[in-house]
Amino acid sequence: MGSEYIISGGEEGKKRLQVLAQVLEQSTKELIERNGPIVGQRFLDLGCGGGDVALMAAKLVGEKGQVIGIDFDEEIIRLAQEDALREGIKQVMFESKGVYNISFSDEFDISYARFLFSHLTQPEFALHNMINATRPGGRILVEDVDFDGHFSHPPSASFDAYLKYYVLAAQGNGQNPQIGPTLVSLFHYVGLQDVGFEVIQPSFNSGPGKWMAHFTLEKIKDSVVNQKIATHDEISIVQRELEEFTRNEQTILSLPRIFRVWGTKKG
Repeated sequence: MGSEYIISGGEEGKKRLQVLAQVLEQSTKELIERNGPIVGQRFLDLGCGGGDVALMAAKLVGEKGQVIGIDFDEEIIRLAQEDALREGIKQVMFESKGVYNISFSDEFDISYARFLFSHLTQPEFALHNMINATRPGGRILVEDVDFDGHFSHPPSASFDAYLKYYVLAAQGNGQNPQIGPTLVSLFHYVGLQDVGFEVIQPSFNSGPGKWMAHFTLEKIKDSVVNQKIATHDEISIVQRELEEFTRNEQTILSLPRIFRVWGTKKG
């Protein structure tokens, strides 16, 4: 998966993911708890990034449960392991592995992925791996984006440029940044039962969440330049204008629409 990912990772990438995790922590926790029971369960976090959800899930499953976080980024996995050690959380393990290469079979009560499928060229393959990893009667939970669903108020040319850069870079790598609405039909197609969904869209006039576009633009600029979508100078101008727009507490910026989809593996 590493060659598909357009957002730079490592330690700096983990800092960006931590901001995103803070913004979404409560809503993701509620989603997991609604698809319980959770105490004592085995939980898979596929494409776990910096491990924030995996660590949260480890606290929810308790000492009798177990959480495994999988991500291709070896540096991020190392940092996630350090976080678990520092917090004294023993019921979580992290592995550096591609999402296409997992081989779990009927092992987890809940298999979860957030903002993973929109970065994949073969999301259906990854979903099948999640299903194979889940025990019969277990739950599959996926949160992912509809990137077209962003908005700003008032309209911002720099924000629109960022959205264009992101979508073109993702599509240039064979990804689907508008995958969110398609997940419901995909869940039905692969045979999951009791499929449901909801849509959320966090929006901000201040605070860390408002800076996600600015942070993400910094992390995708190499992909944008390498694909000849824009030059470094063009991106620098957009970054300065977007920073100014973000600092203004009279403006509003949103995250993308987020589709949260769930289903049950046949018993």
